Amino acid sequence: MPDATLLRSLTLSARGSPLSRVQVRLAEEELRRHFPGTELREIWLTTTGDRSRKMGFEDLPTPGVFEKEVDEAVLDGRADLGIHSLKDIPTDLPKGLAIVAALARGPSGDLLVGRDKVPPTIGRLPSGARVGTSSVRRRAMVLYHSPEAKPVPLRGNVGTRVRKLEEGECDLLLLAEAGVTRLGLHPPSRKIPINLCPPAPGQGIVALVARADRSETFSGLRDAAPYAWWELLVERAFLQEIGGGCSQALGGQANRALSSFTAAEWAEDGHAQRRITVSSRGRRPEEFGRYVAEQLREAPWVER
Repeated sequence: MPDATLLRSLTLSARGSPLSRVQVRLAEEELRRHFPGTELREIWLTTTGDRSRKMGFEDLPTPGVFEKEVDEAVLDGRADLGIHSLKDIPTDLPKGLAIVAALARGPSGDLLVGRDKVPPTIGRLPSGARVGTSSVRRRAMVLYHSPEAKPVPLRGNVGTRVRKLEEGECDLLLLAEAGVTRLGLHPPSRKIPINLCPPAPGQGIVALVARADRSETFSGLRDAAPYAWWELLVERAFLQEIGGGCSQALGGQANRALSSFTAAEWAEDGHAQRRITVSSRGRRPEEFGRYVAEQLREAPWVER
């Protein structure tokens, strides 16, 4: 049964970045629908990842650097819910915590962003084009599809990266479409097909973390976004089985409407990839995610 004390007020913890603040507002809209009259409060926190702007993702000290402090606030009772981009959450949450709900998924793929004219495809980037990204996955897929291009490290929030593009620090950017859309930005861009370059697992999903013993309090939120919840379970199981994270050139997305999963892995230097699309065939979400990981491990590498 829902905790009556909890429902009188809910305190949400989150990063203080512009995108995180937008995602908290989206979570609050959904919470107000399910818990009308509940007072909502926010705690804005600076995470280890926010303080390590000069490091590439693969060099960050531990998994979970973008939500550790947010989740600590839930564990120690300062907050009831942590609001995260799902792709930032490590596969092993701290003991006592659980992902209890997800919002309806936003756009889940990547965008190729330019200052004016944008190449028609990631496979036709100009020779020597500087592509800004600090993601191991995005760097590897650029090198696979356009080996003459030059990935350059570029971190910062979405707005900062767009500004650095406009100032000439790079010629093109790779960004998550969800972040660009949620912030209301409209830079010149082209979508990268998910069946060609699947995004980071969890990309486009806003996840809610709470104490595990309060999971049922938020079951109505799961029921309100069943497709996102199914995809979350599949993609988390895939990551747990394959052992993937920000330090691997790994992409994967489940599609509830098609009951399928597209996954890819690239050699870090971009010389090869392996990619599969698998049907769930009625498997339970967690079982399906593990099955996809097994199939990807067995898939042959294809040289570019």
